[in-house]
Amino acid sequence: MFFSFLIIFMKIALFSDTHLGYARFEADSYVQAERTLVEASKQADLILCAGDIFDVKIPKLETLKRAVEIFNRATVPVIAIHGNHERRSRDTVNPVQLLAASTNIILLHGQDTVFEKNGQKIQIFGLGSVPEEYAEEALKRTLERFKPVDGALKILLIHQSIKELVAGAGEEELSLEYLETLPFDLIVNGHIHKTITQLDGRFIIPGSTVITQFKKEEMEGKGYFLYDTESRKSEFIPIASRPFFYEELVFAEANETQIREKVRERVEAIKKEKPDALIAIKLEGTLKEGLSGSDISLDAYENVSIDNRLNVESLGAKLERIRDLRTESLSIKELALRELERKTNGKITLFDSSEIFDKLVEGVDEAIAYLEERNKKETATK
Repeated sequence: MFFSFLIIFMKIALFSDTHLGYARFEADSYVQAERTLVEASKQADLILCAGDIFDVKIPKLETLKRAVEIFNRATVPVIAIHGNHERRSRDTVNPVQLLAASTNIILLHGQDTVFEKNGQKIQIFGLGSVPEEYAEEALKRTLERFKPVDGALKILLIHQSIKELVAGAGEEELSLEYLETLPFDLIVNGHIHKTITQLDGRFIIPGSTVITQFKKEEMEGKGYFLYDTESRKSEFIPIASRPFFYEELVFAEANETQIREKVRERVEAIKKEKPDALIAIKLEGTLKEGLSGSDISLDAYENVSIDNRLNVESLGAKLERIRDLRTESLSIKELALRELERKTNGKITLFDSSEIFDKLVEGVDEAIAYLEERNKKETATK
């Protein structure tokens, strides 16, 4: 007798970093996480969450209650790991453990589980967040216990920085080069809030479901990935979320009025179209002579963050200027005097920069006496 077994392939939803209870946009964190769980349940046979479900290690009881309510709305199995925001010391309970005890979540840390449906097996190995300097060693040691299941699609669930994807990352971070050598068909990583796919689709970062940083990359939509186990391909599924705009305004020799007007114009234009929008504005460029960035007073707007970088000299320019000064073989005194003259030129007339420098070298009392004398002369001439 001949038997044929029909394997029906599955869809797996992948999401991460809901940051439930995030203080700045707490309501958004709940609403957008709930949308993700509910909508993913309709599309997928299995849901994987790559950590940072909560924003803090010890969330409020109200946040824990909302988390239980949200995850109980999932109608398909949910497998999760903890993230760095939830990581606590050994022998202490983290909030994801409490959530798992109150729901049907399967929580993994250094272990695996097998999910089977309609003849197909999915083997998921999860390792919750560990300090970056121990990440590779922790993976190597825990994977010694990993026994691959024949015929199963193998998935690794982690929550770490990735050397090639994080600016300023150190040598200790995990690398895509290392991850590519691991015996998994798919690697899902949390922690990074931007949606990323690498390694020909084998490596996926779902990004966050709520805005937590007013950065340019947060402009991308929030949602989850839907992975097809037959095609081994994924699709990003956006959810309804609060719109976010990132603006960079560049000025040249501007005064306070010009800056205030430009900021107000941009904020009002965006708010007219999207009243509930979150807005980040970065101010760059130069100010009129005599002004500094700290002199600029801007109006306060709800849900608007302004990063004032006006008159901030670039690191490259500073290094170039230091190199130029060093090549002139100036003494320490000459270097200091040159810098003092550059910063006070055209701004202060009460004292001569070279004279005040010499008086400061003599002592504080001498410098004060010099300034008092100059002030008397200045007053007498008016």
